[in-house]
Amino acid sequence: MTKQTTGIEPTAPVSSVPTKVAIGPTASVDLSFLPEDERRALLLDYSRGVLDIAKKAQDLHVDIGALQSTLSTLSHTTKEVAASGASVTVTHTQTTSIGRTEIIMGNTETAQRGKLSKSQTGERDFTWLYIVAGLIALVLVVSALAGN
Repeated sequence: MTKQTTGIEPTAPVSSVPTKVAIGPTASVDLSFLPEDERRALLLDYSRGVLDIAKKAQDLHVDIGALQSTLSTLSHTTKEVAASGASVTVTHTQTTSIGRTEIIMGNTETAQRGKLSKSQTGERDFTWLYIVAGLIALVLVVSALAGN
């Protein structure tokens, strides 16, 4: 027996949920083996991830633009002051989504060393606290010995 074809083939039901998802310029993932509701859930999650990445990229772009503007302003001001013959050291620190940036510019020995002080780096100096604690301990020891 031979099978006759009429030229009309049965078609699969049409779905509005894609069966392939592009995950990069050339790569894609075939999701045709998943049911439509699972594909929809994956695509929703994927879309949220893409939006998160786009938001993060925009935030980084804003931070980089602000840093670039700050560097431009600081370097321009430093050049003007140095050109007038004055000594200048400019320091700037900031922490953003791209990380911590520490800047030292100028024509002084401090600027040439390129080392920020503890206060410029945001580090707290607890030396005074140690001295006060030592003095309190000394008073307690002396009063304990004097009481015997």
